[in-house]
Amino acid sequence: MKIKELAEKLQQKFIDGQECGIVKVDHRDWQNIYFVVPPPPPKTLTDKLDYGLVGEALKILNGLPQFSEMSELDMLINYLFVRREAVQSSRLEGTWSTIDHALTPGEISDSGESKNEHQAVRCYANLFEGILKKATEEKAEIFTEEFVCSVQKRIVENDPNSSGVPGKLRTPNEPGSIVTIGGGQRSENSIYNPAPASEVRRCLNDVLEWFRDDEMAQMGDAGAGGLSLPIRLAIGHSHFEAIHPFTDGNGRTGRTLWPIQMISAGNMPLYLSGYVEAKKEKYGAALAESQKRLNYGPIIEFICNAIIESNLETKKTKETIKSLEDRWQERGRFREKSASKRALRLLLTSPIITNAFLQKELGVSKTASNEAIKTLEERKVIRYRKLEKRQKVYAAEELIQVLSRPFGSEVELALEKAEILLELKS
Repeated sequence: MKIKELAEKLQQKFIDGQECGIVKVDHRDWQNIYFVVPPPPPKTLTDKLDYGLVGEALKILNGLPQFSEMSELDMLINYLFVRREAVQSSRLEGTWSTIDHALTPGEISDSGESKNEHQAVRCYANLFEGILKKATEEKAEIFTEEFVCSVQKRIVENDPNSSGVPGKLRTPNEPGSIVTIGGGQRSENSIYNPAPASEVRRCLNDVLEWFRDDEMAQMGDAGAGGLSLPIRLAIGHSHFEAIHPFTDGNGRTGRTLWPIQMISAGNMPLYLSGYVEAKKEKYGAALAESQKRLNYGPIIEFICNAIIESNLETKKTKETIKSLEDRWQERGRFREKSASKRALRLLLTSPIITNAFLQKELGVSKTASNEAIKTLEERKVIRYRKLEKRQKVYAAEELIQVLSRPFGSEVELALEKAEILLELKS
């Protein structure tokens, strides 16, 4: 990390009682390396911002239904997008699971397995279910040290590649206490050196107190000064990542805080990791500018565009998923109240099924479940995938292809690929 790349106020030597600066750690292997103690997040900005862009992003967030008033379709889309978010956010950290793994029934995905990347992604997805409800109840008061540690623990505890103790902040003189970003094995080539372990708890609680500042939030969202929600999403993320409070899992934890911030502000969440994945280099540059130069303009612009583009992506996907049940019914002409007809709705939340899973979820006999799967397969709604743990696994390929397509790509291309897999098209 080059000291000259830092803002002037960050270049000063840090001493106790000071707001920010650079400091060395007492470790023989790091004698020549400086670490950055970031200042608390600002409550006002002097940066020149594109307030038209900020206003557009805020209008989108405010136009979404409140989490507590989401329709059945909204809840379905949120359920699926939570799992897509877990996959996309994990991929940014090099975990190559797919939407299939996030949606695989538990009886064949976890039974008897030691922790692995796929299980980690499923736990990451399941984590959202509880905390989103908790955020609607506690609002901004949810942002405590205990809560953030519990989120990080759930994200990494089943990841075999994770280092450090899940749920534990970096602690001086303990393994994993020193973290640098970039540079590979050569610490002197790092691009940024987050807060030393001795300052992690204090800096983190400064950020969490800022998250909980209801007066600042209300003024910002009302346009009466303060910082509006898109700006808070950007600045809060920048400062959380600048601290890097954990040995591992900081990126995933930081991106999890975005939908929690949205819900605590009263909005249905948008999931932004797909946009971040698609624009990874631009994201990295904007984050570095905010952390090194304390110039928040680029990261605010990035987050605003992420909100705008992710909203368009959600609308396209929502309309397609909404039409799938009718598409399947038209293709299969299933009898009312038949197990195969009832399975169509189930496939929208569980597009990967087994006989045992269908039998349990529909409350039917093994014979009825077998017959339903046979009918669904014959009428090209599902496709046989493989035999796993002595169970045949089937997939509703159209939904899976729509969810797993690259961010911003055409839905029609995903459906065409599914139709080829289902042998609807040659």
